Amino acid sequence: MSEAFTPTLDERGSLINLVDNVIEKAIDERASDIHLEPYESHYRIRFRIDGMLHEFARLPIKLNSRFNARVKVMAGLDVAEHRLPQDGRILHKRPTGDTVNLRANTLATLWGEKVVLRILQPLSELPELSELGMSASQLNCYLQALTRQQGLVLVTGPTGSGKTVTLYSGLSVLNTTNRNVSAAEDPVEIDFKGINQISINPGIGLDFAKVLRALLRQDPDVIMVGEIRDLETAQMAMRAAQTGHLVLSTLHTNSAAASLSRLCNMGVATFNIAHSIRLIIAQRLVRRLCNECKIPLKLSASAARAEGFTDVATTGLNLFTELGCEACSEGFRGRVGVYELLPASEQLSRLIINGADTLAIEAHARSEGYPSLRTASLQKVREGTTSLNEANRLG
Repeated sequence: MSEAFTPTLDERGSLINLVDNVIEKAIDERASDIHLEPYESHYRIRFRIDGMLHEFARLPIKLNSRFNARVKVMAGLDVAEHRLPQDGRILHKRPTGDTVNLRANTLATLWGEKVVLRILQPLSELPELSELGMSASQLNCYLQALTRQQGLVLVTGPTGSGKTVTLYSGLSVLNTTNRNVSAAEDPVEIDFKGINQISINPGIGLDFAKVLRALLRQDPDVIMVGEIRDLETAQMAMRAAQTGHLVLSTLHTNSAAASLSRLCNMGVATFNIAHSIRLIIAQRLVRRLCNECKIPLKLSASAARAEGFTDVATTGLNLFTELGCEACSEGFRGRVGVYELLPASEQLSRLIINGADTLAIEAHARSEGYPSLRTASLQKVREGTTSLNEANRLG
C-alpha cells in the first residue's frame, strides 16, 4: 500500500465525505473489498488488496453507528435494522465522473455491525481469455470446450479464486447475436450486455434449481449457473448439458479430480457425470511480482528439487522473489491465475462410471500430460511472474 492515510471526521467537513474518502482510497489502492469492523475500543477499516487484508485506519468507536448508517443509506438498506444481515448495492460516483459499483453486506457482531463492501469489477476491466494466465495448451483446451454445442464446463476452486472471471471471460467469447446466453448468479456481480442475467433470491424461493428449470423453457443455447450447491441443481445442470445446451458453472473443490467425487457425493449418477462433463478447470490466484523491485533468488540444486523443480536442470533456474517498494503491496502488484485442466475423454468416462477415486483420476490426468496446480504454480515461478514464497502459500 501507499503511504498511510488517516481519515478524520472534520477532514473534508462531513461524515458523507469521510465515507466517500474511504471508498476513494480503496479504489485507488486497487482493493477488492473494504472491511468495516467494530471492536470494543475502536472501529477498524481494512482493505483486501491482491487477496491479502491490510489495515487502513482505526477510527474512534463512537463513529461506528454513524459510519454504518451512512453506508446503509447509500446501499438502500434499513437503517433501523441492526440484528439481521442485509445485502444491498452502492453506485459510487467518483470525482473523475466514473461510476463504481459496490456490493454491501451487514452482519451483527459482538461490538456492533460489521460491514463488508465488495468493489465490483466493471465489464471494461474483464480480462481477455489470453490474459487469464493459462498456458497456450490450456487456453486451446478451454476454447475447444466453449465451441461444443452441449456439455458441462466446471470451474472449481475456493472462494476468491477468480472462478467467475474465468467463466465471464468464456462467456464474452460466446456472447454473439446468434446465441441466447443466460446466467443465474447469487448475486449478479457484472452487468454484461447481451446476456440475460437473473439474480438468485432464496428469500422468495428463487434458487438456482428453480431458475435453471425456467431457463430451459426460454430456448437457451448457453446457460451459466453461478454455483452447483445441491443435488437438484446438479441434476438440472446435467440434464441441460445432455439435451443440447452448453452449461457453465462453478463448484467448491480443491482440484479438478475432486470435483467428480463431489458430484458423486451429492448423489449424481456416475453415468450422468461421465456423459455430461466436457471440461473441469481448477484454479487459484497468485500475486504477481512487482517488476519495479523484484530481486533474484538463489536456490541450490537440492533445494530446487525439494520444491518440485525436477524436470529441468536446476542450475539453469532464474528465479525472483519479492522485496517491496512504493509502487506495490509487499513486493506484489496484481494477480494472475494458475490452472489445472481435466478435459473429457473415453478413458476418463470409464474411470468415472467405474467409481474411480480422486487419486486414480489425478493419476490419469498426470499420465495424459495435464499438470497439477502445484506444477502450474512452479511454472509461474520459473517464468518470474510470481515468487516461490507465493507458490508455497497456495500449497
